[in-house]
Amino acid sequence: MKINKRYLSGIFLSCFLMFMSVYNLNFAQSKDSKEVVAMVLGKSDAPLKIVEYASFTCPHCATFHLQILPKIKEDYIDKGQVQIEYREVYFDGPGLWAGLLARCKGDEKYFAMIDLIFEKQKDWARGNIDDTKAGLLSIGRQAGLTDSESLTCMQDDALAEKMVLSFQENSKRDGVSSTPSFLINGKLVRNMPYEELQEIIEKYLD
Repeated sequence: MKINKRYLSGIFLSCFLMFMSVYNLNFAQSKDSKEVVAMVLGKSDAPLKIVEYASFTCPHCATFHLQILPKIKEDYIDKGQVQIEYREVYFDGPGLWAGLLARCKGDEKYFAMIDLIFEKQKDWARGNIDDTKAGLLSIGRQAGLTDSESLTCMQDDALAEKMVLSFQENSKRDGVSSTPSFLINGKLVRNMPYEELQEIIEKYLD
């Protein structure tokens, strides 16, 4: 998916004004809101670092996460050769709300949460805002959250603003314009089949 740069400047305000108007929610400023920390898989001393940029509403990102990432994990991450840092891209409000929900059970449960989010992408990322809300709340329940707990996380506007600003800074610095995109030891590459990605990984490891 391509990133609409004009849209990004107003994404935070437009997303939350729309959500607030539809559900009459009041978003409290959270002084204790968490910082946006790096979400990583793999050992910190892994010789090869990969940064993945992905959107929760991007079908190609779901394919990568569900079909290709498990192969990378088995072949390289679990062997201590590769570390992957996951960075969220926000095309739209639903993608941002999914990112907030993904953090709801704590950073240590983040990747288990995004597994569910990508597995159920067709259930919540298509359709109207009611479908989106119902789909994300359903994911929360499957993860052991009450609807109230999920909504509290999705209504953390202070954290959401930090997340959007972090995304904007990172994507601008790294020249990211589509998802999924990857930085492999600092070099930007686009989405590709596992075999081609594996060739690049092996080249760097050699």
